Amino acid sequence: VTAPASAQRAARAMAPKFNSPKQALEQGVCGQHGWSSRYFREVGGGRWCVEVRWGVGDGKRRTFVSDDTSDESIPGTKKGHAAAAAVALEGLETVVRSVNLKPLRTVEDALGPRFGSTCEVLDGSAPGSWDRLWRCLSRCPPLERAVGIDVEGNMRTPPVLVQVCVQVPFQETTLCVLELPGSSPGGNLSADLRRLLLDATVAKVFCDGTAGADKRSLSVDVDLAGMGAQFACLDLEHMASELAGATSVLRGLARIFNLAWPDSPFRATKDNKDKSSVRYFVDIQDGRRAPPRTLADVPTSIRRYAAMDAWLTMLAFEGLRMTRARERISAIE
Repeated sequence: VTAPASAQRAARAMAPKFNSPKQALEQGVCGQHGWSSRYFREVGGGRWCVEVRWGVGDGKRRTFVSDDTSDESIPGTKKGHAAAAAVALEGLETVVRSVNLKPLRTVEDALGPRFGSTCEVLDGSAPGSWDRLWRCLSRCPPLERAVGIDVEGNMRTPPVLVQVCVQVPFQETTLCVLELPGSSPGGNLSADLRRLLLDATVAKVFCDGTAGADKRSLSVDVDLAGMGAQFACLDLEHMASELAGATSVLRGLARIFNLAWPDSPFRATKDNKDKSSVRYFVDIQDGRRAPPRTLADVPTSIRRYAAMDAWLTMLAFEGLRMTRARERISAIE
């Protein structure tokens, strides 16, 4: 897509709150929706371009070409990026309008009823809880043995809470095991959780990004391939970048869900009320609140919040896997 880059066109495409076309594209469009952008100079012609990807597959990417041929000095690059971004802002108007027609709904509002009716939350310290999870995994086809894992209070090892979600084979239901390492003998991860983390036949799916705090708190190396595993530890942030391009900031779980389920009638967003649940675990982690002795000591709403994050991780993973298959993209290992 090409278009002349002019100050008038850039001004029309740029929202008043942004200082430049690039800022409007990166913050007002790509950052808001979790889209990726890549700036480069056209081979041969030297014109500045930007490729924007708003989903998975060739049908959801477009390259916008400006008339700017500035050099690659700092001022030249800035000018070239701005020119390309101005073209992209105009060219993406229809796409942005279509996406914004979907209502923005919190994860709890949009998916809470489904979570409540299909996910059974189990206390990891209760007899038989881990046995049920292992039975689910034993019945899964080898390439579908996966769990979604989320962690609360991840700035210490072991963390305050670990949530593990698994799909019940041949059913539209899931199990989510919640474990409080601090309540176990010695304050360590249970034998079942340690066994799961070291099982090379089960994919452990995180939404942990580049920081990796969840995995570090569990003493898990993201590259378990060194232990002979090819499909052992995956991160939704990395999967999303492989499938739809890298972003300058992490997409986060809600935006990855939107990417994974593009035909959803709504756009998911995290609820600001979740911050109080996060603070609950941070206060325990930092010693400002006494740690719960049992899972029953954790408020019901906070247990639900924690379990739902692991459940949503698994749901987003399934969506990305289906989208990848639909677009015939080779598997990510």
